[in-house]
Amino acid sequence: MKRSRHTALVLMGAAPLLLTACSQEPQLQTAEGLFTSVEACIDKTQNPYMCNQAFTQAQQQAARAAPQFSSVLECENQFGHGQCGTQQTAGGQSFIGPLMTGFFLSQMLNGRSSGLAQTAGSAPPPGTIKGEPAFRTAHNDWLKPGPSTGGAGAAALTRVDAQPDRAMTVRRSGFGTTAARRSGTFGG
Repeated sequence: MKRSRHTALVLMGAAPLLLTACSQEPQLQTAEGLFTSVEACIDKTQNPYMCNQAFTQAQQQAARAAPQFSSVLECENQFGHGQCGTQQTAGGQSFIGPLMTGFFLSQMLNGRSSGLAQTAGSAPPPGTIKGEPAFRTAHNDWLKPGPSTGGAGAAALTRVDAQPDRAMTVRRSGFGTTAARRSGTFGG
């Protein structure tokens, strides 16, 4: 009887440690960059496949992520002269919104620091590239879709702190911490 009570207390005391260890996420690495053209992306990454893939993904999301306005003038007040136009959703509805002026590229590196040094033009594993549209405001800020773009328009856009057409930044995260450093692989 005493032994089973002692065992139960030991297991109860260890349970929070076991749950904490199981809930911790492995460290993730991503390379991120903001580009104003596919050519600028290729110039910095030396990887045409990755740049074209990210640009295509961003184009597919652009109309869905763009805020919708009732007039071109209202849109241009926020995004600048000549940066707005009539767009069409996947469902065929037309609206006035900002034009995609760049794209945000992120590539999951699967914990490999050498993942950035791929052969030029080589295709990374499927699902490791993510491209999102970027919109430039009249005040030269860059916006991209937020974590949950559900057609909410401008409220769903978040500010992007990256500088356009620069060397990609490597971000490491896991266990609740985030660290970022410049990657020496892409020049810059």
